Amino acid sequence: MSQTMPQAPNSSTLEQCIERLNQSGDYQVLRKFYPKSEFNPHCGQVLHKVCIIDTETTGLDTDVCEIIELGYQIVEFDSEGNFYRVLEARNYLNEPEGEISAEVTKVTGLTLDDVKGQAIPWDQVEHELASVQLCVAHNAAFDRPVLERYSDVFIDKIWGCSVAQVDWLNLADVGSRSQEFLCWKIGEFYYGAHRALDDVQALTELLSLPVSDEKRPAFHYLLKAVRVSKSLIKATGAPFEIKDDLRARGYRWNVGERVWQKVLDDSKLQEELSWLLENNTPNPNVIKLKATDSFSVRAR
Repeated sequence: MSQTMPQAPNSSTLEQCIERLNQSGDYQVLRKFYPKSEFNPHCGQVLHKVCIIDTETTGLDTDVCEIIELGYQIVEFDSEGNFYRVLEARNYLNEPEGEISAEVTKVTGLTLDDVKGQAIPWDQVEHELASVQLCVAHNAAFDRPVLERYSDVFIDKIWGCSVAQVDWLNLADVGSRSQEFLCWKIGEFYYGAHRALDDVQALTELLSLPVSDEKRPAFHYLLKAVRVSKSLIKATGAPFEIKDDLRARGYRWNVGERVWQKVLDDSKLQEELSWLLENNTPNPNVIKLKATDSFSVRAR
């Protein structure tokens, strides 16, 4: 007796299954992510370029860690935060001078054999980024200081951070800022996380998705935050007994200068100065930051 081989379900059948599972209230179906080359057709607006970028490194100390993988893509966008064409998508491996630890391999999947003999073509990177004004990373406070050690092209760029500059909780009711979690909760997709270009392409998709009651792209709100002027405030002379309050308000301890400090929007500066005055810190040092200083070592 001949045996009939089972046939793979067609896309229509799969969509019906997904719809039934989602409507049941007992399941949530996650789709596999496939990167896009275009998000919206060009409709005549003035377009700008953003470089969405990610690094994989040998460690977490931005002063000494080495890049083992660089991924980025350059995307067109308009002033409202809508994405259009993906102009470039690159991924490069890089052999470090030091070792790649077992812990790093566990996170990235990369071993020293994988990157042996590989090098990032910085001349090409610099050429492609020459006309880009804005760079965005999911943790710009990490990626920017590392990249500035490798190439001056990143020094004069404006930077945005999708961790620090998008209010995911209030905009999308998501309390975690983990990129994988945000992609799951907002985009309902999964992807191969912790490889540089995979992370970049997933982040681009995440930032393109509508959030809030206004249903605007998440990138719209990141742009609004990037455009706000900022200052670095150093709580010079702050009494020891308010250190826990300072930490709770987002200050961090600058070991070299022995002072508590933080970066904040200028719209919140007067409120912060009033709080410091009420807490016996009448003479803080306020340093106005340039737009190109955010998340750099210059804002430390």
